[in-house]
Amino acid sequence: MVNPKSQCRLRRPYHHGDLHRSLVDAAERLLEDRGAAGVSLREVCQCAGVSHAAPYRHFRDKAALMEAVAQAGFDQLGDMIAAAREGHPGDPVKQLRDAGVAYVLWATENPERTRLMFSGMMKSEHIDAELHASAEAAYEQIYRIIDDGRSCAVFAGSTTDEIVLTCWAAVHGLTMLILGSGKLSPAGDREIRGLANSVCDTILSGIQVKVRDTGT
Repeated sequence: MVNPKSQCRLRRPYHHGDLHRSLVDAAERLLEDRGAAGVSLREVCQCAGVSHAAPYRHFRDKAALMEAVAQAGFDQLGDMIAAAREGHPGDPVKQLRDAGVAYVLWATENPERTRLMFSGMMKSEHIDAELHASAEAAYEQIYRIIDDGRSCAVFAGSTTDEIVLTCWAAVHGLTMLILGSGKLSPAGDREIRGLANSVCDTILSGIQVKVRDTGT
């Protein structure tokens, strides 16, 4: 049996008023070590250095804590996509490529969190409103890149939503192939980045407006 204390050597000290963040951080670390099924509230408390009753000030049960972990993941994804947009103002091609590569790198560095975020909880009628809002905000960042590209005649397609779905499915599909299929086994971030760039370039070649060569 894995000693939960061994997973918490780098835990941040708990400060009054930061209990929610401390519990989420602890759950994230344990999640990556053993998967969602292997995380218990008792171990999260040990990892965070708080009493066993402490989580119930913020979370009704383990499921609510896992939703908070997923929400933090979507917040991070949204921030990375926003950074890609801000890093290349007026250039939706570079924005989309950087966003896609960042997605794959983050997701493969956090495999259990990625599996949790896309495990089906988003389809639940009882999904936490804040989790849903964070997921929608991440989607909105990609939507804005694609919609801006269509507005300035860089990207072609029937609707922005359809293009977003195509792009998200492609990069997420690559992520899942890396994480679990055995089909792809890249050795480190450099190879993962190369695969992600290749997939993004393929996507871009399909959605970019083709400029006709009229000759002279």
